[in-house]
Amino acid sequence: MFRQILVLGILLNSGLVAAQQFMLEGFGTWNKTRYGLEAYSENASYLGYGGRVALGSDHFQLGGEYRANLTHPGFEGIIGTTSFQETYYGGFVRTKISRYPAMRFGLVLRAGAGLHNTDVVWDTSLGADIKETYDPILGFNAGAGFSIPMFNHTMLELGYTFNYLKRPSLSDGGVPLISEHDAAYHTISAGLSFNFVFGKRAEQYRHARENQRFKNGWRG
Repeated sequence: MFRQILVLGILLNSGLVAAQQFMLEGFGTWNKTRYGLEAYSENASYLGYGGRVALGSDHFQLGGEYRANLTHPGFEGIIGTTSFQETYYGGFVRTKISRYPAMRFGLVLRAGAGLHNTDVVWDTSLGADIKETYDPILGFNAGAGFSIPMFNHTMLELGYTFNYLKRPSLSDGGVPLISEHDAAYHTISAGLSFNFVFGKRAEQYRHARENQRFKNGWRG
């Protein structure tokens, strides 16, 4: 899916002449669950990491995203701890509200969809883990944040994302293990993005950098 999204982004933007931008971002996340099942109603915190790549006009890009858990949300039960181990692959659209998005401060808005690959692991008191795997689940996300210039076209990216997916019931040999439930979670992320500008827009950026008024301020 990630490759298909990137190819689609290249095709959609191949006709752009006046403005093109390529963005590469790496980030870490702090996440908190908001599951809709009583057994997992306690909000669990966990850490993650990921990366994004996007291509488009100076103010609007289409891209692909990968995320994975560094730690896992765990819930204490009768037979031990149940944890959800997840990776995510998806696409997104992104816009940054700023006069010069690749080098100035601005508000970032983003929405996306993709597949969540989830393993459920029961750490039992018997000393052996039990593992079951969901089929890939389609989920949706949307968020907002701030992009703050660091040096050259490198940005500090800070943001919040709400993620929503509905997990189907999970069973083993006809024995029900987990009921269907909403598996939403909140994400706070921080990372660095590298922004490359091409075409006529790159020349406009060069003039902006040479302008003394820009050197005295960083607001969009």
